Amino acid sequence: MINTNKELPLVSICIPTYNGANYIEESLNSALNQTYKNIEIIICDDKSSDNTIAICEAYAKKHPNIKVFKNPENLGLVKNWINVIEKASSNWIKFLFQDDIFENNCVEIMMNAALKHNVNFVFCNREYFFDENINQKLQSFYTKIEKTDSIFPHNTLITPEQAPKIIGKKLFNNCIGEPPCYLFNKSIINESDFPLKYKQIIDYVFVLNIISKNSFVFIKDSLVKFRVHLSSESMTTTVNKDAFDKLIYVKYFERLLLCYDLIHNPTFKLFKENTPLKDIEQIRDWTTLKSFKRLDYKKAKDFYTKQSIKDFIINKNTKNYNRLKYKLFKFKTKSLRHIYKV
Repeated sequence: MINTNKELPLVSICIPTYNGANYIEESLNSALNQTYKNIEIIICDDKSSDNTIAICEAYAKKHPNIKVFKNPENLGLVKNWINVIEKASSNWIKFLFQDDIFENNCVEIMMNAALKHNVNFVFCNREYFFDENINQKLQSFYTKIEKTDSIFPHNTLITPEQAPKIIGKKLFNNCIGEPPCYLFNKSIINESDFPLKYKQIIDYVFVLNIISKNSFVFIKDSLVKFRVHLSSESMTTTVNKDAFDKLIYVKYFERLLLCYDLIHNPTFKLFKENTPLKDIEQIRDWTTLKSFKRLDYKKAKDFYTKQSIKDFIINKNTKNYNRLKYKLFKFKTKSLRHIYKV
């Protein structure tokens, strides 16, 4: 067990909450039980309407290293992430979501790696666990997600130049994990690293921003248990198909945004150099045509023409959509789609 003296850097375990009463006690207990003792626990509640605040404040009365902040208005998911980081006393940030659980040695192992390799970003493997109301099909989807330890070398310094080569063809899927898997020093980030135009994959884009500019270390141990349940914010985004704009945004448009940024955002220069332009453009066009096929074509095209990158999306390959064009492009890109898993 690590020494508990105050010479160790303070780590702020940051918990953004919103209607998390069902699971927040488990999360708080896992934070309090860390073998790394120089921690504070920062909770920012985003106007919960359940018992979340009462539970957190009861814990804070018993544990002086817990601080609870209540937002005067609902900020939304990502702005509350930014808010809880700002409230932290330490530069070292360890996210914990209200429904997830740390292994007892999570912070210790990750801080040891950060100090040993002199890096400001460390991430670890995670393990999924499922509420009883999650069906087998959805469980199967999560269990088929490629393990991060099959991609990244363990406990090894990885530079920004090496990262694009290691990630390779897995670039268009989140091969790194969710925010509770991260430990980072907030001195290396700014608000622009959280581009609010992204919704579902903003955590992945945040990490791509970091590793494009900073060396990092990956820990192969599953130090975080990521709970899958139907009331989580990510699941609500994935499962709720009532609003057409929301559906097309998270299922298709965000990938188009990523394609655009890989080509035009200077931060992603090294990723662009490692990924053939033709591949990015074909993934863009396949994503657009697939949305036309699976959704209402007129409504989808209407949505895209209202976006700032409309000319990037509606181009010579996609502007005159028909079923035959879709089938021919599907056949043409079969190998590419298999390689990139898109």
